[in-house]
Amino acid sequence: MIGKRKLERYCGDLSQVFCLQPCVLESGRAGGTHAVLVDNGADLELLVLLDKCMGIPRLKYRGINIGFICKNGISAPQFYQEDGTRGFLRNFEAGFLTTCGLTYFGTPCEVQGQKYGLHGVIANTPMENICTRTEWLHDQAFLKISGDAREGYLFGPNLVLHKELCVPVGSNKIEIHDSIENKGFEESSLMILYHFNYGYPFLCKDMEILCNFDKITARDMKSEAGIANIDQFDKPLDGFDEVVAYRTMSTQKKTQKKAYTLVYNPDLKIGVQMTFDPLQLPVLNQWKSPRAGDYVLGMEPGTGHVGGYEATRRAGLMQYIKPGETKKFDITIEFFEEKELTKRKKDMEES
Repeated sequence: MIGKRKLERYCGDLSQVFCLQPCVLESGRAGGTHAVLVDNGADLELLVLLDKCMGIPRLKYRGINIGFICKNGISAPQFYQEDGTRGFLRNFEAGFLTTCGLTYFGTPCEVQGQKYGLHGVIANTPMENICTRTEWLHDQAFLKISGDAREGYLFGPNLVLHKELCVPVGSNKIEIHDSIENKGFEESSLMILYHFNYGYPFLCKDMEILCNFDKITARDMKSEAGIANIDQFDKPLDGFDEVVAYRTMSTQKKTQKKAYTLVYNPDLKIGVQMTFDPLQLPVLNQWKSPRAGDYVLGMEPGTGHVGGYEATRRAGLMQYIKPGETKKFDITIEFFEEKELTKRKKDMEES
């Protein structure tokens, strides 16, 4: 960037270089959904859904699609029904990011008469107190979107998620800064999942998939056979049954201050790296689905695993939040090219 005042000498409106453009989607099941188009003035373009907890259905890097959109497409929150598994899936566009939680996520279950549906309700919750703005720090501009989403009901929990997306202008990076506050007067379970999804053309059979979560557990017997090849992808296969793994850090690695995932396409020569705090998000859920029509790789950091509320509790992974307490979650996503790959791999190995 050449600086705000110098840039203004060239532009009547800085939106010709970078912008945050609020909009309302009109077509089909997406009709009426409030969103923001983001252009960072470099190689990143994304769509953020304000009415769906700031999900990111579409994201392009250098004009190349990175995420995966389910066959139902973008669906407005009013179509959501918490009905076991299919209710959520019918309204799940996936996209590059869907945020799940806040008191439960994962496989549906019932505990002491309380039903827990697939992936919780927050993904289909509209934001409030929304703010879209450009902030300048010296000569660097930052595109920011923030707002609140609530999960609560009579005699139930009262959790508020404050979510902020920050996209530096001219830098191919996205920062997520979230905090969850328990505004209630009883301790509550706390489960949040960042459902990141990679799709075609970024996703291909020759993908390199790396992370520093070295302990791997299959979700179920069906996934057990696929664990050996969990970091290898395939071309589209008819009727492929998904493989899901829970990845955590072994005792030797639990002192690490940073967790990494790296996905690289050797044909396109571009990659995506995520960095986050393993104390905040100790489980990486990895979803492998080269199924034709459902061709997607999920790299999903969370407080627990996608086996669901009860399975996460039994595994000793359940987190709780006390009355009045606030917990923070921070993720950085960086998009890079081939020349950076070797250094990024080395940094991961040395971490």
